[in-house]
Amino acid sequence: MYFILYTSDASEMCSSDEINNILEVSRRNNPANLVTGLLIYKKPAFLQYLEGPKGAVTALYEKIKGDSRHFSVKTIKDGEIEARVFPDWEMGFAGEGDLQPLKWKWDVDKLTRFSFANELEDSMDVIKSFVGARSLKENTPT
Repeated sequence: MYFILYTSDASEMCSSDEINNILEVSRRNNPANLVTGLLIYKKPAFLQYLEGPKGAVTALYEKIKGDSRHFSVKTIKDGEIEARVFPDWEMGFAGEGDLQPLKWKWDVDKLTRFSFANELEDSMDVIKSFVGARSLKENTPT
């Protein structure tokens, strides 16, 4: 099992409708490719975790890097994992309003200017903190 955690800046055209479209397409296509994960959006940036077979995850990541809704795509961490973090999440979503109740702070300026992995002792702990938030599994932007 392989994972990629990355951040990107959202283009100006990336509205709530566009994010809903990203989620709809992901939730429709990911099961066939055995990909699961979580998309976090706090204007103006995305943080996304993808997991699944290495070929499927890397192909999806290459597609994302070419998507006009994203720019400044940066890999934070990638590698092999023993088991999925989100085994039944086709694509979870957390928006800015979802981050507050989870008591999780995301400093977008630090994320986009510095290596996220250097800012956190273990960036996977951040992703794993969302596992218990089952309401995010089928969440959409409001």
